[in-house]
Amino acid sequence: WEETKPGGSSWRLLHVVATLLPSPTRAGRLELKNEISGVSGVRKSRLSVRCWSNENDLGWDVIKPMESRVWKFTTMNMWPFQKTEFRCQFRSGFGTTSQDVVTVFSVQSGFRRECGDGRDECIWVSKRDGFYQRRVVRDEGSRKEFVDVLKSKWVWKW
Repeated sequence: WEETKPGGSSWRLLHVVATLLPSPTRAGRLELKNEISGVSGVRKSRLSVRCWSNENDLGWDVIKPMESRVWKFTTMNMWPFQKTEFRCQFRSGFGTTSQDVVTVFSVQSGFRRECGDGRDECIWVSKRDGFYQRRVVRDEGSRKEFVDVLKSKWVWKW
């Protein structure tokens, strides 16, 4: 690099490139909900989760029926840094997800589109018959609506 004064051609080029780069960080939100119902006994309807990101291990937690956990964080999506991803393991009285580890949040644009509305918000819901991704969609009046998409039936692996 050669040293240039502000106003020099190298300085202007660097400023233009920096302006055109995508924003490397945004606010992200991950929500896990337990909507298991119609079960006798609280133990069977609890959802045990262990989640972690590239930087943080959130540890194990138990989500009781009709409760949820929400994490808000800053996402990173800039080369050469790591991209923000959250992964979780799930256990319920009905088994576990078919995949041992489920990616529940990623800054990859295809993943965000699956969450719905192209935003950095992903909602996951456990129900009696399986584990769902709750997609955010907009109706004709731009009101938020939700569509639950089954991602995994509960399976027994033990």
